[in-house]
Amino acid sequence: MGIHASLHNGENNSGAPPGEASLPCLGHLKKLLNCKTLRVIPPQHQIFSQNESPHTVYLICSGLVKLVRTESDGKAVIVGLRRAGWLLGASALLLGMPYAATAETVTRSKLCFVPIEQLKQVMDTNAQFSKWISMILSREVYFGLINISEKCSLSGRQRLGKFLWELVQTEDGVAPKGPIKIQTGLMNWEVSQLLSITPQYFSRLMRQLQDEGIVKRKEGWLIIHQPKRLFSRS
Repeated sequence: MGIHASLHNGENNSGAPPGEASLPCLGHLKKLLNCKTLRVIPPQHQIFSQNESPHTVYLICSGLVKLVRTESDGKAVIVGLRRAGWLLGASALLLGMPYAATAETVTRSKLCFVPIEQLKQVMDTNAQFSKWISMILSREVYFGLINISEKCSLSGRQRLGKFLWELVQTEDGVAPKGPIKIQTGLMNWEVSQLLSITPQYFSRLMRQLQDEGIVKRKEGWLIIHQPKRLFSRS
């Protein structure tokens, strides 16, 4: 099962994922944060560690990052995925608390490293930027609550369909019409953990999608032939 998405032989049109509000403009954020140089981070690279004191905020300009929280018993759980437009570490910084989770790249990502002093200066001098920060953090709380509810109320098939639909829009937030190729990034058990289903059930759901002609596995890729059919049944 993969996580990096790229458009392949298909049309697309602009639009946020179903039920999601648009993030603040990435271009404006980069300009305000003076992101002249972006750092290219390889997959499986740790950006910051849980319980580490915040010293930098990271603007994701492309790619995908997973957040992993480890409890006292040593069990690690993926608590979220973050893509372009998200500011990693902002909530910990503003609360004056340690990072609540470890951030690790899933795919090759481009990040803008923003020192704490620089972020605070922009927030103090630019009201619009402060509003955007509030939108980003409020969005995290808002959709976090929806995610908890969906894990209790939606079927595994519905959760998988929603996950794949959001995944194919990772790069540029477009609503795809044609075939999409998804390359390996997360292991099957990691996706299962995100969806709160067993790996065995996840494999069964993927076979259903293949039997219905919605997806196809080929040479390490998952090809989604008809993205809109991901929501066709429960």
